Amino acid sequence: MSPHIYAVLEPVHLLLERVTSDFVARQIAREVGRQLREGTDAERLQHRLTARFAKVMVSEIRDPGRWLLGVALPRWGCGYQDCEAGVLWSTGKDCEVCAEIVEDKAAARRRAQRIEQGLCPEHGTRPGPGGRCVDCVLDDAVRNPAPVPAQREVEGPPRGSCRDCGARIVVIGRALEDGLCKLCREEAAVVPAQTAPAGQETCSGRDGDVPCGRKPLPSRSVCGVHRVQELAGEVA
Repeated sequence: MSPHIYAVLEPVHLLLERVTSDFVARQIAREVGRQLREGTDAERLQHRLTARFAKVMVSEIRDPGRWLLGVALPRWGCGYQDCEAGVLWSTGKDCEVCAEIVEDKAAARRRAQRIEQGLCPEHGTRPGPGGRCVDCVLDDAVRNPAPVPAQREVEGPPRGSCRDCGARIVVIGRALEDGLCKLCREEAAVVPAQTAPAGQETCSGRDGDVPCGRKPLPSRSVCGVHRVQELAGEVA
């Protein structure tokens, strides 16, 4: 074993001295040399050996060579070379890739537990008679909203509003010319229109004992509501 590799193994010299097999000792040296050639810093490797050796009791290690090769020397972490057991060696920050892996494994365990309990694997709620929970149905409704039906055009002749009383009318015949309903047209032919005085801003009618605050129709002194009431009284 070269002096450089022996110096890197300084944190575990106590265990290295207990390795009785020359073959195992050469395997340890080769593994250290391989990691150094692939770019692992000696300081990083020493830190790894120190941290893992500090987590065990010497009496618990029955085979020092096997423990060094299988536990102390291997790099733990994701495929990102800078990751050292979930921490980035260059920055000391948590590895986001490892965090995602941990979260995915936790989610898989939750799903398995929920399936065993007969619950929805996604939400953990009791499924309905159709085999799906209420939350799953709501999620589907949000992801795939029902298409809005196209507005159906009203069949028949065009419709509009009487320009006098505001009632809905079928715009055919004479209504095309004057824009009036039948009652307003007949009334206009008999009685001159009662126009609102100049400057009048509110309806002259009353809602019970309270004066009406609505605007009058363009050709009347009353609003559309009171005009309809007048027409209703005349028809009756």
